[in-house]
Amino acid sequence: MKAKPTEPGRVVISTQGHDEGRWYAIVSVLDERMVLLVDGDTRKLAKPKKKQVKHLHALPLMIQVEGKGASGGPLDDSDIRKALKAQKDAYLIQTGYAQNAHTEHVKEADALVQE
Repeated sequence: MKAKPTEPGRVVISTQGHDEGRWYAIVSVLDERMVLLVDGDTRKLAKPKKKQVKHLHALPLMIQVEGKGASGGPLDDSDIRKALKAQKDAYLIQTGYAQNAHTEHVKEADALVQE
């Protein structure tokens, strides 16, 4: 089942533009082509990024983007940031990308030492 990139709370990765590779959460769907994205860091809830759905890769991950935050008050940027980081870390470990990235870094360091 392919993840739908047009539902609030869906975690996506930008595939085009200067923000390529950046992880976001969809906060709102404008129409079938456009969504509003936040990451809690450069794109905050007060000023989300407008992006076309075709420039996003949807992941099978969801986070909370409305309602109450961890502090019991309204959801804020730190809640988004923490949730995205937790989902990203868990996803990279689950898929094995985190381990491969560490191994490549170690191999590069060993190669420099051996020369």
